[in-house]
Amino acid sequence: MSHKPFSVAMVLAAGRGERMRPLSDILPKPALPLPEGPVIASPLRLAAETGIRRVVVNTYHLADHLVEAVAGLEFDGMEIQLSRETDLMGTAGGLALARDRGLLGDDGPVLVLNGDGVLGLQLDSLIARHNRGEDCVTLALLPHLAPERWSRVVLDAADRVDRILPPGPPEPEEAPFLYPGVMAVSRAALDALPSTAGEIPELLWRPAQEAGRLGGIVVPGHWREVGTPTDYLEVVLQRLAGRPTIHPSAEVHPTAFIEAAFVGRDTVVEFGARVDASVVAEGAVVRRGARVTRSVLLGPVEVQAGEEVMEEVRTESR
Repeated sequence: MSHKPFSVAMVLAAGRGERMRPLSDILPKPALPLPEGPVIASPLRLAAETGIRRVVVNTYHLADHLVEAVAGLEFDGMEIQLSRETDLMGTAGGLALARDRGLLGDDGPVLVLNGDGVLGLQLDSLIARHNRGEDCVTLALLPHLAPERWSRVVLDAADRVDRILPPGPPEPEEAPFLYPGVMAVSRAALDALPSTAGEIPELLWRPAQEAGRLGGIVVPGHWREVGTPTDYLEVVLQRLAGRPTIHPSAEVHPTAFIEAAFVGRDTVVEFGARVDASVVAEGAVVRRGARVTRSVLLGPVEVQAGEEVMEEVRTESR
């Protein structure tokens, strides 16, 4: 890298994940399994690729499950620390709490990443712009492909954030951008956060924007939200690319048929069962001759012998 890399990052992973229910009643969103590891492995890997040597992950909802997911991850030369919250602090409050605990150091900017997305971004241009010192906060942005689904960010001629708009059709001559959940935060902006619960848009972005110092830069790469059970299944199928993946701890009978599906840890798929384009994980059981298609079975779920499950999300037996 020709620019100075950041030394510390924070991955925001404490939220309840209401839109992901009922899956988030079993695991926090960042701990949901993908074929290559939990969802949170993606932002952690991006931080490592960016040159970060220390990452803080905050936890609250089903914290022990997230701790377990993070404990199984290793990235060369990068230390992962946890910031447990006894009360949910919100995105800005979680940052402030980690700061107050001394986990984010006392100098230099912080890279902040959402813990519930699959990220394939190149951040050199983000870090280079932020290191120029013009921004209190610099947002990584992507060209917007679905403005009616996600909020729109509009930049001015100097690549400062002019407006952040709700989902909807772009206005005439508007060039909408998408925020994929990665930003650089200056030490001054971090230090100014109150030590109270609150959210980033109000407590971090708004002051920076009012000061004319909320910047944005389009970065190369791609992003995929893992926000709902439908999103989760589609991300898994995308990662599988038509190939099955079976966790080493799963018990899959040799006569079972697994087609473009993810069979996760501690699961059982019995004689003659068929699993197509689905996720079966975290102890779920598919009995003899059952068929599961385009569904997610997570946790203590038991599909009965001969039963057909089509386009369902189950976290408990029926």
